[in-house]
Amino acid sequence: MERIIGINDARPKLTSLIESLAGGASPVILTVNSEPKSVLLNYEEYRRLREVEKECKRLALKLAIKKARSSAKKANITEQDVLEEVQAVRNLKRGNNK
Repeated sequence: MERIIGINDARPKLTSLIESLAGGASPVILTVNSEPKSVLLNYEEYRRLREVEKECKRLALKLAIKKARSSAKKANITEQDVLEEVQAVRNLKRGNNK
C-alpha cells in the first residue's frame, strides 16, 4: 500500500524516501495542499510500468490491424490497400501529411 506524504514533509526526508523505495518500500504519493500531485516509486517499477504501457500499445495496434484486415476482406479491399491506410494513419500521428 502506498504512503501519502505532504510535499513539505517529504522535502527533508527525500533521501531516506528514495533509499526506502530502492529497498522495496511501497510508492509514496506526494500531496500539495492535501491533493495528490505526484508519485515516487522504485525505478525498476517505473521501467516495468513503461514496458507494460508499450506492450499494451503494441497489442492495441495489432488488434486494430486485425480488425482492419477482417473488414477489408469483407469489403474486397486488398492487403496493399490496408497497408497504405495504416501508413497514412501513422504519418498523420507523426505530423507528416505525405
